[in-house]
Amino acid sequence: MRTGRTVRVAGIEVADLARREIVDRAVTAVTRPSGRPTVMFALHVGGLNESADPAFVEVMNSADLVYADGMSVVLLGRLAGAVSMERTTTTDIGPEIMERLAAELGRPARIALVGGPPGLAERAGAVLGDRFGAVTAGTCDGYRDDYTAALAGIGAREPDVLVVAMGMPLEAGWVRRHLPEITAPLVLTAGGLLGFLTGAESRAPELAGRIGLEWLWRLAQRPALASRYGRGALTVARLALRDRATTAGPP
Repeated sequence: MRTGRTVRVAGIEVADLARREIVDRAVTAVTRPSGRPTVMFALHVGGLNESADPAFVEVMNSADLVYADGMSVVLLGRLAGAVSMERTTTTDIGPEIMERLAAELGRPARIALVGGPPGLAERAGAVLGDRFGAVTAGTCDGYRDDYTAALAGIGAREPDVLVVAMGMPLEAGWVRRHLPEITAPLVLTAGGLLGFLTGAESRAPELAGRIGLEWLWRLAQRPALASRYGRGALTVARLALRDRATTAGPP
């Protein structure tokens, strides 16, 4: 059940929390499990592009917590009244979560990875082990018709965190469909995390991310994203104008 401060962005309830608070919630989900998976979705421009679909909005709002993965969401959140919301990408907070879990659990965090073409999740898991000491607790590609056996195998390895990296809206829908089969106490969506970890795509410089220009860096590496970002710019402008008009009220 969702708790804490939220504001509505494109119909989606987004946590009005600082980055450290998002990390705290994730760690607590593992160290003090509720008996069911805690689902945390990242909302970025890809999700905003899907926000005209009521089914997608309903799936997003089924999560326990949705956080702002991108400055466009932070901008819209502030227009909606957010006071603490910060840009919080899964690629940034993932290492923090793993380090905190290792310290609080007294052992390496066990991470399961789902997404990407065959072999990518395995390579990403090896990087997580080398860099952060995490233990890979099962992997699976994101191109299957049936995940029953794969999820049973992952469950048998008792992961602390299940990371689903398929891009929005696919990853949110996948989590919603397979939630009854998931045993990990924490589920995170992570978009392009696997590609970043394995070097298929490099992260933008910190300054670019801080001022909201990471998309330019990604576009230079993947020109195919031009359509997504172009559509996203129009979506953000439309939502910002709508929310500003709503906030201002009638003349």
